[in-house]
Amino acid sequence: MSEHFPENRQPTVELVNVTPDMAATWLEQTNRRNRKIKESIVVRYSRDMRDDKWILTHQGIAFSPDDILLDGQHRLWAVVESGRTIAMHVWRNITDEAMMVIDSATGRSMTDILNIARRNGQVTNHQVACLRAMLGGLSAKVPRLTPAEVSELLQQYGKAVAFAIENLPAIASTRGINTATTRGVMARAYFSVHHVTLREFCRKLTTGIVTSDGEGVVVLLRQTLQMTGASGLANRIARYAKIERALRAYVDGENPSRIHCVTSEQFPLPGEDEL
Repeated sequence: MSEHFPENRQPTVELVNVTPDMAATWLEQTNRRNRKIKESIVVRYSRDMRDDKWILTHQGIAFSPDDILLDGQHRLWAVVESGRTIAMHVWRNITDEAMMVIDSATGRSMTDILNIARRNGQVTNHQVACLRAMLGGLSAKVPRLTPAEVSELLQQYGKAVAFAIENLPAIASTRGINTATTRGVMARAYFSVHHVTLREFCRKLTTGIVTSDGEGVVVLLRQTLQMTGASGLANRIARYAKIERALRAYVDGENPSRIHCVTSEQFPLPGEDEL
């Protein structure tokens, strides 16, 4: 330890209430050799700070012995953007050599973070993917969420997500059919469609077995999903729009010979149609 850290240059840490002015000063005067800022990270961090979802951890801000900012620029920019004073651990006398290991490990996935935090029980990739598809809807952009936001939304919409996953299982015969996009539509419909009706639609879509000629729209949707690619933004939106059209037709007792893309959301989430 002493070989790398002389007695007067031992690493120190203190808990500091970092104000927006303090963060701006540090960024202006000490941020001289950091990586390019990723605006999307700053946006997510600042959103958590404004919404009181930011949590104090061992991670914080790190300065070199010469008071050069080594780690924490995204957190500092988020403090500035949020306008909030945030408690953080501030480390000083961290050697430049530390950059060889800071942020060099494999990043944790969203499910890794949520399962370590233990706020939502055991969270799966299917749950997170279904939630994002449900929230994205017909939008060209699936929302990028912070772990705190995903945790809160799973508490809010968890029953709908669980229903969609349970009734649209991931099995070999449903490749391309029971995807996150399909589950996202069913999770939305959970709030406005009778659950028995929705469960029957999922069962028929999964098996391809219908009980009458009037339910051909389910078979048609199944064939459509099997034939169209699931990757790519345009494909995702088109598939989502056709799933919604088919489900709307099924619920309304219609049996179209073709499935066109809807142009507006057929199954708004609670409160969404009031925005």
